[in-house]
Amino acid sequence: MVKLAVTVAVLGALAAGADWPGIATRLSAADPWLFAAGFVVKALTLPFASQRWRAVGRAAGFSLTRWTAFRLQMASGFVGQILPGSVGADLLRGWFTWRLGHPAGPVMVALLVDRLMALLGVVLIGLVGLPHLAAVAPPAVAGTVLAGALALAVAMGLLLLAGRIPRDRLPIPKRLRDGALGRTVWGAVAQLRAMAGNPAAWAALGHSIGVHLATITATILFARSIGLPLGWLDGLAIVPAAIVAAALPVSLGGWGVREGAMVAGFALLGVDADAALLVSLLIGLSIAVLSLPGGLFWLLLRSETAAKPVAGSSAGSLGGPDAFPTDFSR
Repeated sequence: MVKLAVTVAVLGALAAGADWPGIATRLSAADPWLFAAGFVVKALTLPFASQRWRAVGRAAGFSLTRWTAFRLQMASGFVGQILPGSVGADLLRGWFTWRLGHPAGPVMVALLVDRLMALLGVVLIGLVGLPHLAAVAPPAVAGTVLAGALALAVAMGLLLLAGRIPRDRLPIPKRLRDGALGRTVWGAVAQLRAMAGNPAAWAALGHSIGVHLATITATILFARSIGLPLGWLDGLAIVPAAIVAAALPVSLGGWGVREGAMVAGFALLGVDADAALLVSLLIGLSIAVLSLPGGLFWLLLRSETAAKPVAGSSAGSLGGPDAFPTDFSR
């Protein structure tokens, strides 16, 4: 309910101050070829995202076909339109992957790595656009982006270093260290460290960059279709922040926060709020339209997994010995 309130409040505030007749005029005069090209390029995010999930799954120790990964991505994208940020869609994709017979432990680790690769990809792109952002934005804005990138790098470095510490030498109470939760968490940390050297994990980073570049390209094409001379450097500087905002679990499907971030970012380039709002709405609507076929995949996956036994359990429960394995080397 809080996330619904955030979505409604932000969209309501943007809508209240918008010149809707002017927006309608811009849209009616849009270049149909550039508009169609933007839609097609945005559609490329779907195979890129599904291949990222397939790659992190391979790095985590389970295998998916390209078609299965695509079905999972489409189903999660469809339901994700009414779930908080991208987190809800991720959990649904992980749930279906587990129900298809893959162990819960590796699936959970893969979900974490998938999010990390998505975040790392957008941060790398943001760093490429940072010089242009610094030229058009107040120093505090560019400084915040740089600080966030450094914080992510330090956190990932510490996580990888921590994985080298044997669990029995951790400076925490023995009861926590040797408990089921402690073993599971440290097993996941060890798996993350092992995955850092797996080529499949870095292939996932490449797919993640592909997802974000497709979104940036689609934004540029949509902007140009309504007469905004948005360039590549502008897109690299502004759009990554909107991507991160939409992924935060604070609204439904990223609606509201994505539009707010886009309007604020385009304002740095001198673009009026109405035009920026229209471009953001076109991105959001393209995501919604492209997600619609996922409803069929969702229904088919529900039917396919309804009577299938899950990994590590003969009765469909989470209680099997391999449900949350702590030895990821097997």
